[in-house]
Amino acid sequence: MKKFRPLILITVLLVIITVLAVRMISRESRYVPPEFYDARNNGVVLAGEIVNLSRQSLTRLTRISELDQEKNFTKALALVSEELVEYQKSQEAAARLASRLETMARLLADVRPARAREIAAEAISSEVALVSRLVNYNDNLRDLFVVLQLKFNTRNASGDLDGRVNQLITKINEQAKAINQFNQRFNDAMAKFDKIFK
Repeated sequence: MKKFRPLILITVLLVIITVLAVRMISRESRYVPPEFYDARNNGVVLAGEIVNLSRQSLTRLTRISELDQEKNFTKALALVSEELVEYQKSQEAAARLASRLETMARLLADVRPARAREIAAEAISSEVALVSRLVNYNDNLRDLFVVLQLKFNTRNASGDLDGRVNQLITKINEQAKAINQFNQRFNDAMAKFDKIFK
């Protein structure tokens, strides 16, 4: 037994040293640039703002539709004008979010470990898809408000613009749903990302 005691002691010491070394290496290999976190946090705020703006827009769109049904074109036209101002806010938020995503993508190579980098890439991809959908959403929204302005200014007695309005509303609703889904994917991916660093 005395003969094996040094061997056991050496083995135990090697195991302890190995465990400590692995822990130190794994701690050292976890890294996220502070600028990545800043861009991510700003991006989360902007994405939330975008989702909120799209919800408000859909609510106002419902009200515009009600005013249209009531033939209250003056109030409907006033709401359309307000919506065009809000449209500009959404465009600006999309541009700021794209800038934050660019920063995150640029810093992605510095994120360690590789699994965290992969998850962050998935998150960024979802948010890029959100921005793409937002661009389409905003284009459709702008087109809708141009058609609505024409409709309300001419009182659209023949109803020939109704089909175009309905088509644009359908597209807008689809884009709004996609925006929410991509934002949720981003949030889910970043929750997985955060677990790696706990």
